Amino acid sequence: MFTLPSAGPHLLARLAQVKGWALTLFFGGGGLLALLAFVLPTHNAPDPVGGRVLFALTALLGLGMSLLALVRPAVLRGKRLDELLMVLGNVCSLTSTLGETLLFGSQYSAMVLLWPMVLATGFLRRRLLWWQVGLSSVCVLILAYAKTTVLTHSALWPLEALITAVPVAFTGLAVSFFRAAAVQEAEELARLVRTDPLTGLANRRALFDDFETVVARTPAGHRVGLVMLDLDHFKQVNDQYGHQIGDEVLQCFAQTLRGHARDGDLLVRVGGEEFVWVTAEAHADALLARVETARSAYSSLPEARAVTVSAGVAHGPGEITAGQLSELLNAADTALYRAKEEGRNRTHVFALR
Repeated sequence: MFTLPSAGPHLLARLAQVKGWALTLFFGGGGLLALLAFVLPTHNAPDPVGGRVLFALTALLGLGMSLLALVRPAVLRGKRLDELLMVLGNVCSLTSTLGETLLFGSQYSAMVLLWPMVLATGFLRRRLLWWQVGLSSVCVLILAYAKTTVLTHSALWPLEALITAVPVAFTGLAVSFFRAAAVQEAEELARLVRTDPLTGLANRRALFDDFETVVARTPAGHRVGLVMLDLDHFKQVNDQYGHQIGDEVLQCFAQTLRGHARDGDLLVRVGGEEFVWVTAEAHADALLARVETARSAYSSLPEARAVTVSAGVAHGPGEITAGQLSELLNAADTALYRAKEEGRNRTHVFALR
């Protein structure tokens, strides 16, 4: 009997969760720096009233966004607000850094300008990266001009801006490169975890993960059917020819299934010589005809080593929901058992009510 395993969170959901925490820390840090610039006394630097108001507003912005990311993370985890987050992030980091420069006459937090770049390259849409490079350059220019005006009164602020902008931009590009490499590796690992290494078909884990997608894509007027297939007396192939030939027989059957599947079908090797084929048809007779065609095509191949196939089909008159996978598997398993009882090399249909 089959039971549904507990499904872990998907990779995208995990990345979205990390994005929520990153936004909390990012805006929280920027808001805290702006708050310090607002409340602490200055040291040998001008104390403009307008600047104090700006820092107060930035503190409210940063801490407010941090609180929003903490208590309502779903609002910010999606992609719809990426452009707004990028702009607000730059405002928050620039104002926080200006607070230190203008009010304290120092510039220890200049690298805070790296935060929006890291945010953009790590969590926002990739096309926003070059926009962020431009915004970071503008912020660096403003900061360099403010620093030279307040601290050194030097006319070399463009040179200092360039020296500061280059590491900011290159750090962002480096983070972007590492992100792309990490995402590619994660996607490859996810594919390997969901793929049977011998046949290249999906594995049992992918069956439970992707069944809902197959159901959602079922054409109007069709019903989801599940076919369980088993190679008859497969153990004799391994005993007579060896496991290498046995592997070739399994690969041949997997290739046959691919040739008879349609776009959107789910082909799975659930273990050993047992396979599952999830597809959709308007009527059980049409599904049965497709299964019989695939069985006959495989048995006629010399690579099959005269191995035949038994199949159990579960197909109902009503619409199938994603939560009925366990029921379909049990029904197809029962039908396969009946096919084997009746002599193998045949298909038995279990009609769901």
